[in-house]
Amino acid sequence: MIPEVNDMNNKVVMMMADGVEEIEATVPFDLMWEAGLNVDLVSAQNKSTAIGANGMVFANLKNLKGYDFSANDTLVLPGGAAYQVFLNTPEVLEQVKAFAQNPQKVLGAICASASIPGMLGLYQGKKYTCVPGLNGDFGGTYENVHSVIDGNLVTGISVGGAFDFAFNLIKVLKGEAEMKKVQENTCWILPKQK
Repeated sequence: MIPEVNDMNNKVVMMMADGVEEIEATVPFDLMWEAGLNVDLVSAQNKSTAIGANGMVFANLKNLKGYDFSANDTLVLPGGAAYQVFLNTPEVLEQVKAFAQNPQKVLGAICASASIPGMLGLYQGKKYTCVPGLNGDFGGTYENVHSVIDGNLVTGISVGGAFDFAFNLIKVLKGEAEMKKVQENTCWILPKQK
């Protein structure tokens, strides 16, 4: 079951850590802002910065310690080597479970990080995608596509699925009309020639 769009307060928390795949963080971040969603970047390492997989520095991060997740509708986990930090941080795993198991919340995960809910048994009876090399026996149905929505879970395959993943997050959080508006405003859907 997808949460009702009207019940959303438009707040998103995106976990960050050193090694995060830049495109998997920046594309969803930017497009969600374009859709009017407020996105907090929170460091799983309790640092003010995170260095991406290709050297991009993300600054002004909020600390995981003391962060109030309850005010957010959505938790997003970008991939890259940061997934190992997320996987080894009990507070992050606790929030992954909390968001996935609450039908009024949304959990989004892409690439390597999309394997984390599977490792936690959260894909039982669900459709999902993740980077193929980390797909395991997660008890769900793996789909070899860019992004999958199943109830309150939104997953993305890897860098190549970053746009579809972001648009699916917007679709779940703001509705299909808002998703199409963002696609038009960003020229994902090209304007008609006059």
